[in-house]
Amino acid sequence: MSVAARCRAMIGSMVPVWFPARMPAGEILAHLRATLADVELFVAPKRVVLVVDGCPHAEEPTTRVAAEIEERTGEAPQVILRETNGGKGEAVCDGLERLLADGAVDVLNIRDADGDHDIYDLPQLYRLFESVRQHRREEGDPRADDIFVIGGRSCLARPMGLARSELEHVLNRLTIDAVNVRLSGQGERVDERFTARYGRAPDFQSGYKLYSRSAARVVIDTLRRSHAERPELEIPRWGVEFVPTTELLLRGFVPAQLQRATWDGQPQTTFDDSDLPFAYSRQIGWLFERLELQAGVAMRMLDGALGACHYVTTPCGPEHLAAIRRSIIERCYPGYDQNPPGRAELFL
Repeated sequence: MSVAARCRAMIGSMVPVWFPARMPAGEILAHLRATLADVELFVAPKRVVLVVDGCPHAEEPTTRVAAEIEERTGEAPQVILRETNGGKGEAVCDGLERLLADGAVDVLNIRDADGDHDIYDLPQLYRLFESVRQHRREEGDPRADDIFVIGGRSCLARPMGLARSELEHVLNRLTIDAVNVRLSGQGERVDERFTARYGRAPDFQSGYKLYSRSAARVVIDTLRRSHAERPELEIPRWGVEFVPTTELLLRGFVPAQLQRATWDGQPQTTFDDSDLPFAYSRQIGWLFERLELQAGVAMRMLDGALGACHYVTTPCGPEHLAAIRRSIIERCYPGYDQNPPGRAELFL
């Protein structure tokens, strides 16, 4: 059986749909058509789920694109119209739950709706998924299916700019290091065999992913439970990649990564970059609280990651890094020395 045929037989794909109100319907339609062009080559249209997340002006373009797919393939994607906007995390949960209800779906894929996640990368990501799973089965691992695959970007700065890309490198590396501290007490650590080739850290924040059925259930459980326990944090709006990834790593799921195509500049984004220190200190603070790290351990990891961050070479970088550090101390470790260690000019 060809790779394309295996993909169509095994993969279910969901696309969360949300666009700003100011975006014209024609532009929304263009993004959706780019996202779903040739989708039927690798995913059976009936196993494509489009979740419109409380976005009335995107409903007509989404249903139109679904009708176009049905016209050319004879099979329609599923469309879920959420009445209220709950954030990408809520849309992802609805889509994954719909796919899990189909017993024939073995691998669950998430792609964004802005045309940045090329369908032609999907078979290569699926081949990696199969390869890692088969390798773990040959090792006799009873949890061989507990894996997830990341469609990583070779360069984060080109699509997102230097500031965001460097802060995402900080967050991704801290995720690995912090989880390893927690796992070390159990004699375990994150299995990086299938991601280490990409250097600094896996591109955990990439929205192009493949999950096994067991991994998808963890994603749903994590997002639903986190929001129920701390609704004021609004985790489904900012933690859809980061929070489930942390939980998957803590539970021993194995990440794998393959380089994918990406635009030189994001076609559109829901990320609010008006306050970068807040955006990233919120995630790092959640990480340290979730893992219950002692102040000395957490702050040494943070200082090391910030010290290695290239963002420090920009005019506003030192100020933003210092603000992140202060925010973490105020939230997680009140009373900890707020003076940066060593070469203070790196931070102040």
